Amino acid sequence: MNLHSFQQLIDETILDRGHDYHLNGKIIELQRSVDGDFIFQALGSEDYDVVVKIDGDGTILYSSCDCPYDYGPICKHEVAAFYDIFERFNNNGFKNEKQTVALQRLTLSEVLQNLSKNELIKIIEDIANEDTVLEERLIFTYSKADHAQEIKACKRLIANIVDKYLRKEGFITYRNAFPFTNELGGVLEKAVRSNDPLLSIDIAFLVLNEGIAAFGYADDSDGDIGLLVNGTIEVIDKIVQNSVDSGSDVKADLFNKLMKQSESSVFEGWEEFRTELLRIGFNFAENEQLRNSLRIMIESFITNEENDRYQNEDLLKIVFDLIKGYGSEQEAEQFITNHLQYKTFRELLIKTLMDEKNYLKVIEVALEAEQKDSQFAGLVTNWKRVRYEAYKQLSKREEQFTLAMELFLGGDFNFYKELKELNHEDDELFYHRLKGKLKLNGGWKGRDLYLRLIQEENDVEELLDFVRNNPVYIEEYAELLAGPYKEDVINIYQQFIHWRASHSSNRKNYQDVCRKIKKFSKIAGKDMQAKLVTELRFANLRRPAFLDELSKLR
Repeated sequence: MNLHSFQQLIDETILDRGHDYHLNGKIIELQRSVDGDFIFQALGSEDYDVVVKIDGDGTILYSSCDCPYDYGPICKHEVAAFYDIFERFNNNGFKNEKQTVALQRLTLSEVLQNLSKNELIKIIEDIANEDTVLEERLIFTYSKADHAQEIKACKRLIANIVDKYLRKEGFITYRNAFPFTNELGGVLEKAVRSNDPLLSIDIAFLVLNEGIAAFGYADDSDGDIGLLVNGTIEVIDKIVQNSVDSGSDVKADLFNKLMKQSESSVFEGWEEFRTELLRIGFNFAENEQLRNSLRIMIESFITNEENDRYQNEDLLKIVFDLIKGYGSEQEAEQFITNHLQYKTFRELLIKTLMDEKNYLKVIEVALEAEQKDSQFAGLVTNWKRVRYEAYKQLSKREEQFTLAMELFLGGDFNFYKELKELNHEDDELFYHRLKGKLKLNGGWKGRDLYLRLIQEENDVEELLDFVRNNPVYIEEYAELLAGPYKEDVINIYQQFIHWRASHSSNRKNYQDVCRKIKKFSKIAGKDMQAKLVTELRFANLRRPAFLDELSKLR
């Protein structure tokens, strides 16, 4: 198919819709290479990515779109991209255009260098008049003003960036989250470059506040907002660390700004970020007055609410670091004793007891922790492991075996090795008894242990029986089973692919089936792949998109 003739080869309805998309400016070129690779974004109720590859004669070598259309091989978004490329290059021809780009086109820098200062100013003003965010960014980045004016310009720029991305839908989609955070990150750059730590930290706080607020109006599925917030906190930490040699007045001002920011209501629901700010305050701990103020501030955020357990523990760890660094050994020991309800401090006590070889006391402390933390399964498992280690040190094999079995059945496969060493009966009998218990156990945890157990013992016959009854696992275990049971594997794999194909309803599903066929081919060979593809074609004659994907298999 060629850009000069594609209209004759595509359904007329799709052609008309694609042409309308092109005329209405709903297809945006994002990237282009001199090799003929194009990436577009199709705008609509949902945005989609379109990829087109052409050669020097305008032949369309490849095209795809991630929209759900599956009634034919080409969608309206791809057609819009074809029209866009055709319109851009029709005048010069594709081979000539490439040569022009390679041999004659000047770089932007070369063009600008030939312009006068007034011409450059006029160009910048014209562009900025069409882009409020750019105008505010230029003013913010290059103006030289006092502290108050800089902060005012920063607030205006941030407000314009937010408005730019919220204006269309009142919410920032995951597709726009990255460019949004990228622009806010540009604001943060001034905080990094500034030689004034007080201005830097104020700018960073503005970005931090907006970043945290953005969790409420942006889709952070890709984690871009979180990266911005954490990156901003790292910048704040560097600002403080780089100011350790500053005068006492500057350090006091920085500390006070940090404490005031930590009291901001923006942290409601996002207390972990406030804790990170308070941790940065540790940089000021050498000053006794600031250290005491920091401790008072930290303790003001500690609550008696069980829901705040982990947040309280993180705050108490900062207090403990302050005591350990600037208090007495007795004060540190008493602090640990007073906070044994928290994992960190109970583990510190247990480490001390283990170092002292006081294993009976370790068992006592661990049992007490299991009772107190009974509603937290992960913590209970942690304390059982501690108790197991103490039993091991005391050579209490019976208690070890009982607890190792409990931990194993709870999901910790590492204890299987311990169980084998502690077991008194025949190894083969013990394995079959344990395997039977896991088969009856049910649930995902029991199934996972069962699979790991039979693989550990290389029980391929049992594994084949499992896969036969659960064919969705064939991809995972095909290579392992193919050696001794190749014919069985091929049969199960074929049935699974047919089943998966019958439950597919869009192009992405069809592409996934084709990926499975490629994996199947590595086991069964090209002839079996061809046979399977033929079967699927006859079974899916009314699915043109599926037939198109099957035709791409080689």
